[in-house]
Amino acid sequence: MSILIYDDSPVFGGHEVMSLLGVDAVLEQYPGPVHFLASAANTKLCEQVTAIAARHPQLALIPLDYHSSKLEALRNRLRPSRIHMMANRFRQLQPSLVVAIQGNIEHSSLALHAARAAAIPSTSYIPVPHSNAAMGARLGALRDLLTSRLFQLPDSFITITDEMAKLLRRRGATAPIHIVYNGIDTSRFQTGDPASACRQLNLPPDKIRLGMIGRIEFRQKQQHLLVQALAANPSLAASCHLVFAGDGPDQPALSDLIRQHGVSATHLPWCDPALLYQALDAVIIPSRYEGLPLVMLEAISSNTAVLASDRDGMKDLLPTDWRFDPINPSALAAALERFIAQGLPKPDPELVARVRGTMSLPSFRQAFAATILITLAGLSNRSIP
Repeated sequence: MSILIYDDSPVFGGHEVMSLLGVDAVLEQYPGPVHFLASAANTKLCEQVTAIAARHPQLALIPLDYHSSKLEALRNRLRPSRIHMMANRFRQLQPSLVVAIQGNIEHSSLALHAARAAAIPSTSYIPVPHSNAAMGARLGALRDLLTSRLFQLPDSFITITDEMAKLLRRRGATAPIHIVYNGIDTSRFQTGDPASACRQLNLPPDKIRLGMIGRIEFRQKQQHLLVQALAANPSLAASCHLVFAGDGPDQPALSDLIRQHGVSATHLPWCDPALLYQALDAVIIPSRYEGLPLVMLEAISSNTAVLASDRDGMKDLLPTDWRFDPINPSALAAALERFIAQGLPKPDPELVARVRGTMSLPSFRQAFAATILITLAGLSNRSIP
Protein backbone atom coordinates (compact mmCIF):
# COMPACT_ATOMS: atom_id res chain seq x y z
CA MET A 1 0.00 0.00 0.00
CA SER A 2 1.18 3.50 -0.81
CA ILE A 3 -0.12 7.06 -1.09
CA LEU A 4 0.39 9.53 -3.92
CA ILE A 5 0.01 13.24 -3.13
CA TYR A 6 -0.45 15.51 -6.17
CA ASP A 7 -0.26 19.32 -6.35
CA ASP A 8 0.39 20.98 -9.70
CA SER A 9 -0.28 24.56 -8.59
CA PRO A 10 2.56 26.97 -9.48
CA VAL A 11 1.69 29.14 -6.47
CA PHE A 12 2.48 28.41 -2.82
CA GLY A 13 -0.51 29.56 -0.77
CA GLY A 14 -2.33 28.93 2.47
CA HIS A 15 -3.78 25.66 1.19
CA GLU A 16 -0.28 24.35 0.52
CA VAL A 17 0.70 25.30 4.07
CA MET A 18 -2.17 23.31 5.54
CA SER A 19 -1.62 20.41 3.14
CA LEU A 20 2.03 20.03 4.15
CA LEU A 21 1.13 20.10 7.83
CA GLY A 22 -1.39 17.35 7.13
CA VAL A 23 1.03 15.28 5.08
CA ASP A 24 3.62 15.56 7.85
CA ALA A 25 1.01 14.24 10.32
CA VAL A 26 0.19 11.31 8.02
CA LEU A 27 3.88 10.42 7.72
CA GLU A 28 4.20 10.29 11.50
CA GLN A 29 1.70 7.42 11.52
CA TYR A 30 2.07 5.79 8.11
CA PRO A 31 5.26 3.81 7.40
CA GLY A 32 4.47 2.93 3.81
CA PRO A 33 5.85 4.77 0.78
CA VAL A 34 4.40 8.20 -0.05
CA HIS A 35 5.12 9.93 -3.36
CA PHE A 36 4.56 13.68 -3.65
CA LEU A 37 4.18 14.93 -7.22
CA ALA A 38 4.65 18.72 -7.21
CA SER A 39 5.11 21.23 -10.00
CA ALA A 40 8.77 22.17 -10.38
CA ALA A 41 7.54 25.72 -11.03
CA ASN A 42 6.42 25.87 -7.39
CA THR A 43 9.91 26.06 -5.92
CA LYS A 44 8.73 26.82 -2.39
CA LEU A 45 6.47 23.77 -2.37
CA CYS A 46 9.29 21.55 -3.62
CA GLU A 47 11.65 22.94 -0.98
CA GLN A 48 9.11 22.32 1.78
CA VAL A 49 8.43 18.76 0.61
CA THR A 50 12.18 18.10 0.51
CA ALA A 51 12.49 19.34 4.09
CA ILE A 52 9.70 17.00 5.22
CA ALA A 53 11.34 14.10 3.37
CA ALA A 54 14.53 14.72 5.38
CA ARG A 55 12.51 13.88 8.51
CA HIS A 56 10.44 11.09 6.95
CA PRO A 57 12.47 8.91 4.55
CA GLN A 58 9.33 7.11 3.30
CA LEU A 59 8.41 10.34 1.46
CA ALA A 60 9.79 10.93 -2.06
CA LEU A 61 9.39 14.14 -4.05
CA ILE A 62 8.78 13.78 -7.79
CA PRO A 63 8.98 17.18 -9.56
CA LEU A 64 6.55 17.73 -12.43
CA ASP A 65 7.55 19.67 -15.54
CA TYR A 66 3.95 20.86 -15.71
CA HIS A 67 1.70 23.21 -13.77
CA SER A 68 -2.01 23.92 -13.91
CA SER A 69 -3.32 27.22 -15.21
CA LYS A 70 -6.55 28.98 -16.06
CA LEU A 71 -8.94 27.01 -18.26
CA GLU A 72 -7.37 23.79 -16.96
CA ALA A 73 -10.60 21.86 -17.51
CA LEU A 74 -10.64 22.92 -21.17
CA ARG A 75 -6.97 21.95 -21.60
CA ASN A 76 -7.72 18.47 -20.30
CA ARG A 77 -10.61 18.10 -22.75
CA LEU A 78 -8.62 19.31 -25.73
CA ARG A 79 -5.57 17.20 -24.91
CA PRO A 80 -6.71 13.83 -23.53
CA SER A 81 -3.22 12.50 -24.16
CA ARG A 82 -2.11 14.40 -21.05
CA ILE A 83 -4.54 12.36 -18.99
CA HIS A 84 -3.31 9.08 -20.48
CA MET A 85 0.34 10.00 -19.88
CA MET A 86 -0.33 10.90 -16.24
CA ALA A 87 -2.42 7.75 -15.78
CA ASN A 88 0.53 5.66 -17.01
CA ARG A 89 2.76 7.45 -14.53
CA PHE A 90 0.31 6.66 -11.74
CA ARG A 91 0.22 3.00 -12.78
CA GLN A 92 4.01 2.83 -12.57
CA LEU A 93 3.94 4.19 -9.01
CA GLN A 94 1.04 1.86 -8.07
CA PRO A 95 -0.48 3.96 -5.25
CA SER A 96 -3.44 2.69 -3.29
CA LEU A 97 -4.81 6.21 -3.03
CA VAL A 98 -4.27 9.48 -4.92
CA VAL A 99 -4.77 12.66 -2.87
CA ALA A 100 -5.27 15.72 -5.09
CA ILE A 101 -4.45 19.04 -3.40
CA GLN A 102 -6.91 21.43 -5.01
CA GLY A 103 -7.09 25.13 -4.23
CA ASN A 104 -10.22 25.00 -6.39
CA ILE A 105 -11.71 22.25 -8.52
CA GLU A 106 -9.50 23.03 -11.56
CA HIS A 107 -6.18 22.92 -9.71
CA SER A 108 -4.76 19.39 -9.84
CA SER A 109 -7.81 18.20 -11.80
CA LEU A 110 -5.42 16.33 -14.08
CA ALA A 111 -4.77 13.99 -11.14
CA LEU A 112 -8.48 13.25 -10.77
CA HIS A 113 -8.78 12.35 -14.46
CA ALA A 114 -5.61 10.26 -14.37
CA ALA A 115 -6.63 8.40 -11.22
CA ARG A 116 -9.98 7.54 -12.76
CA ALA A 117 -8.30 6.39 -16.00
CA ALA A 118 -5.85 4.25 -14.02
CA ALA A 119 -8.61 2.79 -11.80
CA ILE A 120 -6.99 4.18 -8.64
CA PRO A 121 -9.17 5.62 -5.86
CA SER A 122 -8.78 9.36 -5.31
CA THR A 123 -9.72 11.99 -2.78
CA SER A 124 -9.82 15.75 -3.26
CA TYR A 125 -8.62 18.09 -0.51
CA ILE A 126 -10.41 21.27 -1.54
CA PRO A 127 -11.07 24.41 0.51
CA VAL A 128 -12.79 26.55 -2.15
CA PRO A 129 -15.42 24.75 -4.26
CA HIS A 130 -17.02 28.06 -5.32
CA SER A 131 -18.09 28.58 -8.91
CA ASN A 132 -15.84 30.65 -11.12
CA ALA A 133 -18.75 33.00 -11.73
CA ALA A 134 -19.16 33.60 -7.98
CA MET A 135 -15.43 34.30 -7.69
CA GLY A 136 -15.62 36.87 -10.48
CA ALA A 137 -13.30 34.90 -12.74
CA ARG A 138 -12.98 35.82 -16.39
CA LEU A 139 -15.21 33.59 -18.54
CA GLY A 140 -16.63 32.29 -15.25
CA ALA A 141 -19.86 30.82 -16.63
CA LEU A 142 -18.01 28.97 -19.40
CA ARG A 143 -15.42 27.62 -16.97
CA ASP A 144 -18.17 26.42 -14.64
CA LEU A 145 -19.75 24.53 -17.51
CA LEU A 146 -16.44 22.87 -18.30
CA THR A 147 -15.70 21.98 -14.68
CA SER A 148 -19.08 20.54 -13.71
CA ARG A 149 -18.00 16.94 -14.39
CA LEU A 150 -14.92 17.28 -12.18
CA PHE A 151 -17.06 17.08 -9.06
CA GLN A 152 -18.01 13.53 -10.06
CA LEU A 153 -14.43 12.25 -10.30
CA PRO A 154 -13.11 11.89 -6.72
CA ASP A 155 -14.15 8.97 -4.54
CA SER A 156 -14.24 11.32 -1.55
CA PHE A 157 -13.65 14.93 -0.60
CA ILE A 158 -11.99 16.68 2.30
CA THR A 159 -13.10 20.26 2.83
CA ILE A 160 -12.80 22.79 5.64
CA THR A 161 -16.28 23.90 6.81
CA ASP A 162 -19.91 22.81 6.84
CA GLU A 163 -20.73 25.60 4.37
CA MET A 164 -18.11 24.29 1.96
CA ALA A 165 -19.56 20.78 2.24
CA LYS A 166 -23.00 22.15 1.35
CA LEU A 167 -21.50 24.01 -1.59
CA LEU A 168 -19.83 20.84 -2.85
CA ARG A 169 -23.22 19.13 -2.85
CA ARG A 170 -24.79 22.03 -4.72
CA ARG A 171 -22.04 21.79 -7.33
CA GLY A 172 -22.81 18.14 -7.95
CA ALA A 173 -20.55 16.15 -5.60
CA THR A 174 -22.11 12.84 -4.58
CA ALA A 175 -19.08 11.13 -2.98
CA PRO A 176 -18.54 11.18 0.81
CA ILE A 177 -17.38 14.55 2.20
CA HIS A 178 -15.16 14.82 5.29
CA ILE A 179 -14.74 18.11 7.14
CA VAL A 180 -11.30 18.91 8.56
CA TYR A 181 -11.11 22.41 9.98
CA ASN A 182 -8.00 24.49 9.38
CA GLY A 183 -5.71 24.78 12.38
CA ILE A 184 -3.65 27.57 13.92
CA ASP A 185 -0.86 27.75 16.47
CA THR A 186 -2.95 28.86 19.43
CA SER A 187 0.16 29.31 21.59
CA ARG A 188 1.08 32.32 19.41
CA PHE A 189 -2.33 33.96 19.32
CA GLN A 190 -3.26 35.03 22.82
CA THR A 191 -4.95 37.94 24.54
CA GLY A 192 -2.52 40.83 25.09
CA ASP A 193 -2.30 44.45 26.23
CA PRO A 194 -3.85 46.70 23.51
CA ALA A 195 -2.12 49.85 24.79
CA SER A 196 1.31 48.20 24.68
CA ALA A 197 0.62 46.74 21.24
CA CYS A 198 -0.46 50.15 19.91
CA ARG A 199 2.74 51.73 21.19
CA GLN A 200 4.90 49.09 19.54
CA LEU A 201 3.07 49.41 16.21
CA ASN A 202 2.65 53.19 16.38
CA LEU A 203 -1.14 53.02 16.13
CA PRO A 204 -3.46 55.68 17.61
CA PRO A 205 -4.79 54.55 21.02
CA ASP A 206 -7.68 57.05 20.93
CA LYS A 207 -9.27 55.63 17.75
CA ILE A 208 -11.30 52.50 17.07
CA ARG A 209 -8.78 50.34 15.24
CA LEU A 210 -10.10 48.18 12.40
CA GLY A 211 -7.69 45.90 10.58
CA MET A 212 -7.44 43.82 7.43
CA ILE A 213 -4.57 41.34 7.19
CA GLY A 214 -3.54 39.56 3.99
CA ARG A 215 -3.13 39.98 0.26
CA ILE A 216 -4.28 43.40 -0.97
CA GLU A 217 -6.48 42.37 -3.87
CA PHE A 218 -9.84 44.01 -4.48
CA ARG A 219 -11.57 41.29 -6.53
CA GLN A 220 -11.61 38.80 -3.67
CA LYS A 221 -10.49 40.56 -0.49
CA GLN A 222 -12.33 43.88 -1.14
CA GLN A 223 -10.17 46.22 0.94
CA HIS A 224 -11.78 49.06 -0.99
CA LEU A 225 -15.16 48.19 0.56
CA LEU A 226 -13.87 49.09 4.04
CA VAL A 227 -12.48 52.43 2.86
CA GLN A 228 -15.75 53.25 1.09
CA ALA A 229 -17.81 52.30 4.15
CA LEU A 230 -15.93 54.83 6.29
CA ALA A 231 -15.78 57.51 3.60
CA ALA A 232 -19.58 57.48 3.26
CA ASN A 233 -20.18 57.71 7.02
CA PRO A 234 -18.73 60.83 8.72
CA SER A 235 -19.21 59.37 12.20
CA LEU A 236 -17.24 56.24 11.37
CA ALA A 237 -14.58 58.23 9.53
CA ALA A 238 -14.05 60.43 12.58
CA SER A 239 -13.87 57.63 15.14
CA CYS A 240 -12.07 54.81 13.28
CA HIS A 241 -8.52 54.16 12.10
CA LEU A 242 -7.88 51.52 9.45
CA VAL A 243 -4.87 49.21 9.48
CA PHE A 244 -3.94 47.24 6.36
CA ALA A 245 -1.20 44.64 6.82
CA GLY A 246 0.30 42.93 3.78
CA ASP A 247 0.84 43.71 0.14
CA GLY A 248 -0.54 42.71 -3.22
CA PRO A 249 -1.43 43.87 -6.72
CA ASP A 250 -3.95 46.50 -5.57
CA GLN A 251 -1.78 48.15 -2.92
CA PRO A 252 -1.17 51.29 -5.05
CA ALA A 253 -4.89 51.59 -5.78
CA LEU A 254 -5.67 51.22 -2.08
CA SER A 255 -3.22 53.98 -1.18
CA ASP A 256 -4.81 56.24 -3.79
CA LEU A 257 -8.29 55.48 -2.45
CA ILE A 258 -7.25 56.30 1.12
CA ARG A 259 -5.74 59.61 0.00
CA GLN A 260 -8.77 60.43 -2.10
CA HIS A 261 -11.20 59.97 0.78
CA GLY A 262 -8.95 61.29 3.54
CA VAL A 263 -9.54 58.24 5.71
CA SER A 264 -7.28 57.70 8.73
CA ALA A 265 -5.20 54.62 7.94
CA THR A 266 -1.87 52.84 8.42
CA HIS A 267 -0.24 50.39 6.04
CA LEU A 268 2.05 47.76 7.55
CA PRO A 269 4.23 45.36 5.54
CA TRP A 270 4.00 41.60 5.99
CA CYS A 271 4.80 40.84 9.62
CA ASP A 272 3.92 38.48 12.45
CA PRO A 273 0.25 39.38 13.04
CA ALA A 274 0.09 38.19 16.66
CA LEU A 275 0.91 41.64 18.06
CA LEU A 276 -1.44 43.35 15.60
CA TYR A 277 -4.43 41.29 16.69
CA GLN A 278 -3.81 42.52 20.24
CA ALA A 279 -3.84 46.14 19.05
CA LEU A 280 -7.04 45.91 17.00
CA ASP A 281 -10.61 46.38 18.20
CA ALA A 282 -11.82 44.28 15.27
CA VAL A 283 -10.55 42.40 12.24
CA ILE A 284 -12.62 43.05 9.12
CA ILE A 285 -13.04 40.38 6.40
CA PRO A 286 -15.28 41.74 3.61
CA SER A 287 -14.22 39.07 1.10
CA ARG A 288 -16.45 37.76 -1.66
CA TYR A 289 -15.32 34.24 -0.77
CA GLU A 290 -12.81 32.79 1.72
CA GLY A 291 -13.21 29.19 2.83
CA LEU A 292 -12.16 29.20 6.50
CA PRO A 293 -9.72 32.13 6.82
CA LEU A 294 -6.80 31.61 9.17
CA VAL A 295 -6.94 35.35 9.94
CA MET A 296 -10.38 34.85 11.48
CA LEU A 297 -9.24 31.92 13.62
CA GLU A 298 -6.09 33.74 14.73
CA ALA A 299 -8.05 36.86 15.69
CA ILE A 300 -10.65 34.91 17.67
CA SER A 301 -7.91 32.96 19.44
CA SER A 302 -6.42 36.37 20.35
CA ASN A 303 -9.84 37.41 21.78
CA THR A 304 -10.27 40.00 19.02
CA ALA A 305 -13.66 40.59 17.37
CA VAL A 306 -14.16 39.69 13.69
CA LEU A 307 -16.71 41.37 11.41
CA ALA A 308 -16.99 39.52 8.11
CA SER A 309 -18.98 38.62 5.02
CA ASP A 310 -22.04 36.49 5.59
CA ARG A 311 -20.49 33.64 3.63
CA ASP A 312 -18.40 30.49 3.84
CA GLY A 313 -16.56 29.71 7.08
CA MET A 314 -17.42 33.13 8.48
CA LYS A 315 -21.09 32.15 8.33
CA ASP A 316 -20.27 28.92 10.18
CA LEU A 317 -18.56 30.61 13.12
CA LEU A 318 -19.56 34.26 13.59
CA PRO A 319 -22.73 35.61 15.25
CA THR A 320 -25.31 37.29 13.03
CA ASP A 321 -24.49 40.81 14.26
CA TRP A 322 -20.89 40.36 13.12
CA ARG A 323 -21.81 39.38 9.56
CA PHE A 324 -22.82 41.54 6.61
CA ASP A 325 -23.61 41.30 2.91
CA PRO A 326 -20.30 42.00 1.10
CA ILE A 327 -21.94 43.47 -1.96
CA ASN A 328 -22.25 47.06 -0.80
CA PRO A 329 -20.38 49.30 1.68
CA SER A 330 -23.52 50.41 3.53
CA ALA A 331 -24.02 46.87 4.90
CA LEU A 332 -20.48 46.93 6.30
CA ALA A 333 -21.03 50.42 7.72
CA ALA A 334 -24.22 49.23 9.46
CA ALA A 335 -22.34 46.27 11.00
CA LEU A 336 -19.61 48.64 12.24
CA GLU A 337 -22.21 50.98 13.76
CA ARG A 338 -23.85 48.06 15.61
CA PHE A 339 -20.46 46.87 16.85
CA ILE A 340 -19.53 50.31 18.17
CA ALA A 341 -22.99 50.88 19.73
CA GLN A 342 -22.60 47.57 21.59
CA GLY A 343 -19.36 48.82 23.17
CA LEU A 344 -16.79 46.99 21.00
CA PRO A 345 -17.60 43.53 22.37
CA LYS A 346 -15.09 40.68 22.48
CA PRO A 347 -15.84 37.25 21.00
CA ASP A 348 -18.08 34.95 23.00
CA PRO A 349 -15.91 32.81 25.33
CA GLU A 350 -17.52 29.66 23.93
CA LEU A 351 -16.44 30.65 20.41
CA VAL A 352 -12.90 31.33 21.60
CA ALA A 353 -12.83 27.95 23.33
CA ARG A 354 -14.13 26.22 20.19
CA VAL A 355 -11.46 27.78 17.99
CA ARG A 356 -8.68 27.12 20.45
CA GLY A 357 -9.84 23.53 20.89
CA THR A 358 -11.09 22.13 17.58
CA MET A 359 -9.18 24.47 15.25
CA SER A 360 -5.71 24.25 16.75
CA LEU A 361 -2.77 22.81 14.85
CA PRO A 362 -2.77 19.56 16.86
CA SER A 363 -6.50 19.12 16.17
CA PHE A 364 -6.01 19.73 12.46
CA ARG A 365 -3.07 17.35 12.20
CA GLN A 366 -4.92 14.60 14.05
CA ALA A 367 -8.10 15.02 11.99
CA PHE A 368 -6.32 15.22 8.63
CA ALA A 369 -4.17 12.16 9.28
CA ALA A 370 -7.12 10.15 10.56
CA THR A 371 -9.22 11.07 7.51
CA ILE A 372 -6.51 10.09 5.02
CA LEU A 373 -5.67 6.83 6.75
CA ILE A 374 -9.32 5.84 7.18
CA THR A 375 -9.92 6.70 3.52
CA LEU A 376 -6.90 4.63 2.52
CA ALA A 377 -8.12 1.66 4.50
CA GLY A 378 -11.60 1.92 3.01
CA LEU A 379 -10.55 2.45 -0.61
CA SER A 380 -7.33 0.46 -1.00
CA ASN A 381 -9.06 -2.68 -2.25
CA ARG A 382 -11.71 -0.92 -4.32
CA SER A 383 -11.63 -0.71 -8.11
CA ILE A 384 -13.24 2.03 -10.14
CA PRO A 385 -15.27 1.10 -13.23
